[in-house]
Amino acid sequence: MQTGRVVFSAQEELAQARAARKRRLVFVALLAILISVLSMAGNRSLVKIYQMGKAKAEQYREIARLRQVNRDLTREVQSFGRDPARVEAIAREELGLVKPGEVVYQFGVGRPTSAPRAAPR
Repeated sequence: MQTGRVVFSAQEELAQARAARKRRLVFVALLAILISVLSMAGNRSLVKIYQMGKAKAEQYREIARLRQVNRDLTREVQSFGRDPARVEAIAREELGLVKPGEVVYQFGVGRPTSAPRAAPR
């Protein structure tokens, strides 16, 4: 009878090993699912990280564009210091300034009159 008991014990150990392996496999699968879910949701999710990376790249592009605008404006300001005629032209055109003693003629659209004026007597 000893042989039967040894065979039964070996089968029992084999079944326990399979059950333990199955539990480990289920645990690993659940852990993988949990990690996947957590990586797709929340503040530190992969989706959020991807979106933040895109936003960061957009901000860098905007910074580069603004730096170029800043360089252009700096060149324009420096050109005002070297070219007083340009400053004068801008003052005349945009601000309507004139030099002392200059006469300005402005032509505009005349206002229509409702009735002709009577001649003075």
